Amino acid sequence: MQILAIDYGSPQLFTIANITLIPVTVSMVRELHVNVATEEYQIFEWEHPQYGTVDKYRLSIRRDDQVVYEEELEAAKTLALTKITFSNHMNVSFQVTAIDENGETSSEWTQIGPIDRDVVCKGECSRGGTPLCYVGAFNRVEQFVDSRGAHCLCYPGFMGVSCETIDRCAPERTVDVWGGVDWTEVNTNISLLVPCPYNPVTENKFLERRCSWDSEAGRAIWERPQDRNSCQTQTSVLAHLGLIGTYSAKAATISAINTVTRFVRDLLSYPSFSRELSKHAHFDQKIAEMTALILDAVVQADLDRIPGNTTMLRADAWRIIEAFALTLPTPYSLSSPDNGIHMKSIEWVKHAEPNDNLIGKKCRLQLPSTDESHVIRVVCASNATLFELLEPKSPVMSIKPDSEDPFGSTRMAIYMRYPDTHDNYTCVYYDEEEKAWSTKGIRRIEHNYHGYVKCETNHFGVFALLPDRLFYNSESFWKDLASHMPTVTSFVTLICTVLLLFMAAVQKNQPIDCAFLFYLFFVFMIHLSHLLLFLAPQVGEPFQFSTLLHFVLQFCVIASSGLLCLVLYSIHTTIICYDIKEEEPQGCFSKPYHVFGMGILVPSLFTFTTYYFLDGRDLDIARLFERTDWLFISNYLLPTAVLFSISIVYAVWNVYIASGTRTNRRCSSDRLLALGPAISASVTSLFMVFFFCSALLLFFFREHSPMAIFFFCMFQFFHVVTAFFFASYLFRLRFLLQQGFDSNDSTDSLERKRDISRALLEHVDTKSDIASDRVVIDGGFQDAGFAPPSHYQYIPPGSMTHIDNNNRYMPMHQNIFERAPMVSIV
Repeated sequence: MQILAIDYGSPQLFTIANITLIPVTVSMVRELHVNVATEEYQIFEWEHPQYGTVDKYRLSIRRDDQVVYEEELEAAKTLALTKITFSNHMNVSFQVTAIDENGETSSEWTQIGPIDRDVVCKGECSRGGTPLCYVGAFNRVEQFVDSRGAHCLCYPGFMGVSCETIDRCAPERTVDVWGGVDWTEVNTNISLLVPCPYNPVTENKFLERRCSWDSEAGRAIWERPQDRNSCQTQTSVLAHLGLIGTYSAKAATISAINTVTRFVRDLLSYPSFSRELSKHAHFDQKIAEMTALILDAVVQADLDRIPGNTTMLRADAWRIIEAFALTLPTPYSLSSPDNGIHMKSIEWVKHAEPNDNLIGKKCRLQLPSTDESHVIRVVCASNATLFELLEPKSPVMSIKPDSEDPFGSTRMAIYMRYPDTHDNYTCVYYDEEEKAWSTKGIRRIEHNYHGYVKCETNHFGVFALLPDRLFYNSESFWKDLASHMPTVTSFVTLICTVLLLFMAAVQKNQPIDCAFLFYLFFVFMIHLSHLLLFLAPQVGEPFQFSTLLHFVLQFCVIASSGLLCLVLYSIHTTIICYDIKEEEPQGCFSKPYHVFGMGILVPSLFTFTTYYFLDGRDLDIARLFERTDWLFISNYLLPTAVLFSISIVYAVWNVYIASGTRTNRRCSSDRLLALGPAISASVTSLFMVFFFCSALLLFFFREHSPMAIFFFCMFQFFHVVTAFFFASYLFRLRFLLQQGFDSNDSTDSLERKRDISRALLEHVDTKSDIASDRVVIDGGFQDAGFAPPSHYQYIPPGSMTHIDNNNRYMPMHQNIFERAPMVSIV
């Protein structure tokens, strides 16, 4: 657009101006002004644009020609609060821009000034500030309030809208000549005192650092640490250690070595080597390496040549070495230059796979899987000069946890390199109570495993090697016997179970009882699992397949208890079905779907549930004595106890019913013959269940005492013997029943006739002694359970001589077949 200005004078003059029109959808704000402006805060005020609908506002503040602050505000706001430090000497201006969806319209830059100094009003604030005031409605000075609440001017160190929060210095780690220190979070204007890292705590020397308020940055910051107590530096500690190291290399008396150990003991009291979890000082690697060198010199010293009693000196030196290992961070490994002493802190992670840890050149440690995370401290000394009786070149290994809580079954594998190839060595540990080396709870797996002696132990402690020749005594013989006896008995019972299983499967002219056959098979699997667990450390790694074998044990134990219930139930069914007709025979067998349910389905359900929830842990009954394991109780212990209890109930019930039936003679002659084996099998099953459960229980405690091993082997053997008796009675019972079934379609054999006659005549009184109290002329039928006839004759003993021959035979008015069956003896 152009505008033309013309002068109509003479001469005519004109001027042309170019005007650019920019169409907008919103106009600029109106009445833009400063409400309050102080050195700490500013409040700007305006009115909405006359034209258009605003979506939002943008407030911009510039110092000279540079924008120093910018903020977007909601469309409903016409007040803006900023907290920028200003002064009257600054050239500061501000601008408000109205923005909609099509564009924006900015106001002119408006100068800020002069600065207001005294703006006071009443309001609500915490102890950390004063009300922030502005000119409100009706030109009244009042506290500024918006959607965040009532605003306050905060004192140095306080933060928040109402100054309710105290600013804090963040945690920080510093490394200085005094050592590394962790400074914890602290409030503003507070000084933090930390013990000097390289001074004993008893000296009460501290480093001081203050958390102050930075007014320019508007936040709390750390000042530099101040050494007000002349803290010892790292350089001075290393210098002292160098002198002690030189002195220890030449130490030849007890007092000289005590001086060295005393300095190391004082070093352990430094905050840098403190075991407290909340310590501030860092672990110093350089000082630790120098200390390991000094301890190595003590270990390498020939204490046997030092005059005097060195027993207390040896024990004190080893305690200091173990205490120094406890100060290591986790995980961490520290060794002397020639690997004379090697220390390692191992993080034993929960549910981790068995891992092999190399400690120095002469020691190795293999940890099994665990249910909880732990920290293990291991020390390996390349020689045993600090211990009596041990060979000087023999390694010594200390394995101890940080936690003092009781552990479960650890079953660690330890490896130590033997010093001499001419002797066979065995692993021993130091018994603190007996003050001597012992082999309790530890056994040797292999005397030469790639140059190491491989052993397995179930406890922590100090371990070493001793030659086998030191253990040649009668006590060692019994210990070796106790060590190998479970393996031998497990193998023997395994062979016997296989033989019994074969006998049950190849019965001549007899149908196979699946329940009893599967019961023997699962018992065979239990003995096989026991044998493999005994042989596992000797044939391979002791932790491989351990969990799998425990699952096999759980499945087989539950299955065998359920199948034994079925076998005893079949005997129970045979006893109570005495009145069944012979043309409807009832054998002593279990139905196939019962065998599948109790022998396969139920154990599979419990075993799979245990596998799903177990998450890699071993099934161990010893855990019940440490904590409540509801998964083990509900899925292993409870079903086994319930099924074995049902078996015992059936066995006792069978004995009770069969004894009553046999006494009252209420069954047929065929059934009467089968009651004897049924009673014997039920009674034998009670002993078999007792021996079986005892062997299963003692298997879990086999490592706790020699008596547990002895009773385990004895009960294993007794279980197999009772199983043979139980099988023989069961086979006899089935044979008698089968013979009774076959006789329905054929004439009884001579042997069967004699069995029946003998069974019936054993109830008939065959005595004819006239000296008895009375003589009954009844042939014994009354004793056999038949009612006496009304015309029977009772004759006292003294009157027998008055009976003549003509009256000796009484008249018979009824059929003899109505009184008793005829018995023919061939």
